[in-house]
Amino acid sequence: MQSVMFTGRLAADPQVTPDFGKAVFRLIQNRGKDADGRDRTVGVNCVSWIRGLNERVIARGLACGGEVVVFGAFHDTTYTARDGTARAAKELVVDRLTALDWASERELAEREAA
Repeated sequence: MQSVMFTGRLAADPQVTPDFGKAVFRLIQNRGKDADGRDRTVGVNCVSWIRGLNERVIARGLACGGEVVVFGAFHDTTYTARDGTARAAKELVVDRLTALDWASERELAEREAA
């Protein structure tokens, strides 16, 4: 299995189960401009099954807009959509995560700027 690294910003606050057994978040990254001059954004859905990481880092320190580096491997998954159809998706299963900025630091900076 190949490992990959993805750097991006959280598209929304992470969703963490109450027992910290699973954390789900989406990372987005700007990749320049397309042929029409519009911003080209790519994203990847991430899932972490690492309870300690979920509790101590993801739940406490990450929020929408925060920048992180994620190391992991892509896995294919299937699910049932709201309309009942079967769907397939790729998700990045987190092995390691490094936060490049923390939610608390951004909140403090915003308060100081106001």
